[in-house]
Amino acid sequence: MCSVDSILAPGQIRVWIRYLSKAAIITVCGFSLLFAAYLAADALPVQDLAQYWSAAHLVKQNPYSSELVAQFESSQGVQVVQPLVLKNPPWVIPSFLPLGLLSYRAAFASWTLLSLIILIGCTHAIWRELQPLTVATPLYLTLLFGPAIVQLMLGQWTILVLFGIVAFFISVECQRDWLAGASLVFVLGKPHVSLLFLLSVAMWSLVYRRWRIIASSALTLGGASLFIAFVNPHIWAQFSARTTQVLHEMEAYPNLGGILYVSSGVHSLGMLPQLAGLVWLGFYFKKHWRKWNWWEHGSFVVLCSVVCSYYSYPYDEILCLPALIFAFSRGNRRAFLFAFVITDLGSFSYIFGLAGHFGYGYMFLWWTALGWLAAFLLAQTRFLKVSPDENYPSPKRISSGSH
Repeated sequence: MCSVDSILAPGQIRVWIRYLSKAAIITVCGFSLLFAAYLAADALPVQDLAQYWSAAHLVKQNPYSSELVAQFESSQGVQVVQPLVLKNPPWVIPSFLPLGLLSYRAAFASWTLLSLIILIGCTHAIWRELQPLTVATPLYLTLLFGPAIVQLMLGQWTILVLFGIVAFFISVECQRDWLAGASLVFVLGKPHVSLLFLLSVAMWSLVYRRWRIIASSALTLGGASLFIAFVNPHIWAQFSARTTQVLHEMEAYPNLGGILYVSSGVHSLGMLPQLAGLVWLGFYFKKHWRKWNWWEHGSFVVLCSVVCSYYSYPYDEILCLPALIFAFSRGNRRAFLFAFVITDLGSFSYIFGLAGHFGYGYMFLWWTALGWLAAFLLAQTRFLKVSPDENYPSPKRISSGSH
């Protein structure tokens, strides 16, 4: 048992002072960011977060009803041209139910702070796994990452998909299969963006007989679905009606499929990248399944899943972050930064209205996912290397998971 004297020893006092100082700095920064986000909720137009906030308030009625959402948002002084209505499946609703206790401004501020914490936490966790050195560059890359800025400005739910993917990578490599499977409930909140990744998880789990991952994901998904069905017994019929509306939309999305649709006028061509991605995944998994590494192969599949997605927006590209940090840790950082900076400048030219000044709409960003893919691939080459002997530290070796 520690004595009072040992606790009050000069060395221990200095340790306690450091801990308290860090806690004070974190607390001050947290409240400052919360206050800044609260003010930003007034300065910015109503953002995507309104759909989750409205759904949390209307969960017992119909969070998927355009009419109810429009009436609610209007009654709360939230003015939008068209009501922002939830599209995500019902099992994601428990993740943002606490927003039903807050006003829109307080909800936006809280969600922004949560998003920033997840963003920094995921960056730190990825870098610690790949390259356990004290290098701050990945954090700078993350905070200057165009999709991350868009995510913080809009308050999109995709941040929790990123959390689920990173949690899965860490858990599955540590053989914590129950936790790995449970984390997939967040990824399943946007299956259209992470389709290739989810299929790779299913194939890998079957090949290596990691049945606990499948069982855990099914139980977690079932539990969340039963909970929300208990809150609103009609939620699935309401979601079905909403999904029918979405499926009939003919909108062109700012991605590879979207530009094919816009260029040709043929809507079905927008599905070509998704179909090509499914074919590619079959060959890719067949080639690498024996030495599958989730940080290397899994993060690359996530990146390609975003590139090939039929229905995605620039904020969904935040899911490319694990692959980009992995690529940065691999070796050829000059080539990586070359493509990264060019793509990031494209993102920022849209965010700050420069592209709009020249008459470009959000379809201007159809190519950015390909830019992140180019950054990943260039990191594997000798392009722009200073000399053949230039080597950066390699990430620590992580097992393939075949035990």
